[in-house]
Amino acid sequence: MSTEPNASHDIAAKWIPDRLSLLRETLLFDWTQFNPEVAWRAVPTMAAALAVGIALGSPRAGLVVAAGAFTAGLGSLHRIRGSCLLPMVLASVGMTLATFLGMLLGHESLLFVLLAGVWAATYALLTAMRGGTSWVAQQWTVWFLVSSAFHTDARGALVRCGLVLAGGLMQTLVSWAAIRWLRRGCAPEEPADGPGLREQVGSVWQCLSLRSPVCLYSLRMAVVVTVAAEIYHHVNFLSGYWIPMTTLLVVRADAVQTLTRGAMRVTGTLVGAGVAGLIAAHLHPTPAVLAGLLVFFAWWAYAVLNVNYSLFTLNLTAYVVFLLALSGLPPAEVVHRRAAYTALGGALALLAYVDVFRKTRLWIRADREELQRAA
Repeated sequence: MSTEPNASHDIAAKWIPDRLSLLRETLLFDWTQFNPEVAWRAVPTMAAALAVGIALGSPRAGLVVAAGAFTAGLGSLHRIRGSCLLPMVLASVGMTLATFLGMLLGHESLLFVLLAGVWAATYALLTAMRGGTSWVAQQWTVWFLVSSAFHTDARGALVRCGLVLAGGLMQTLVSWAAIRWLRRGCAPEEPADGPGLREQVGSVWQCLSLRSPVCLYSLRMAVVVTVAAEIYHHVNFLSGYWIPMTTLLVVRADAVQTLTRGAMRVTGTLVGAGVAGLIAAHLHPTPAVLAGLLVFFAWWAYAVLNVNYSLFTLNLTAYVVFLLALSGLPPAEVVHRRAAYTALGGALALLAYVDVFRKTRLWIRADREELQRAA
């Protein structure tokens, strides 16, 4: 009896996750990873920035500082060469530069589309390095995409960059003080005998071969993010940066992870948008209330980051909705855009593995034909 049907079935099983497995991954909540310490450490800086901005009659400036602080706070969960402060500093400086470049180019520039693909590919390549290096590169790319929606001249870009940098560095300083006082709350230390910087750079260099899975991942990432940025570039959606940003965050090193990540992000976004929409519709919040809701959902986003990705995305979505509402956008409009553009970005992410899904469909068809002949 031929063994080919079994072989093809095994290959198909490798690439097509069981529906129950996807559901289980989405609904699994690991509460041992609940981390209120990092949340309490990070949100005071955000709250202070928002309070000062509202008090001075400039809530938009306060929310830009708070957004920079939010991203830098996530950096304390990562390590580069044994330090949880280094990712925060690098993220703060990098997202400042990315903001300047994104605002100068704007999303209507062809150079923006090309750089989005290059930056995304670089992030994918850096996943070969240990620690938080790839996370830092990811945040630079995210801020480049987001900032493209606020096209302005160099002077306006410098003002916004100063606010972003202030938020990031303030968060770094507060976290440094809190960590020294508590002596805990960072990610686990890397082994002392781990690879040095030269070895890690060497591993990235080796990944430039087309036979390397990381190189293929990088190419897939570059293609789909470029496509997503091109759609944003031509259609000119308001807040359309969510399309390439979602694609960037969803695409993973294999098809199964990408499909799972996409399902979890879309699920979390839809539920989070619904929750934020209901709150906004019933409360009609003032700027102070919006700031309070923003800080509340930011706290939960920090705390549940490693509990469940859908739950994290739920809180992140609500945080973003109230952040943009504080800038003057109607919450209902933000909710609809966030949900629609996230779904579109998630769908585009699946294009990264369209060849894999096509081959799997052919393998399954071959299995069925072989079983029919055997019967």
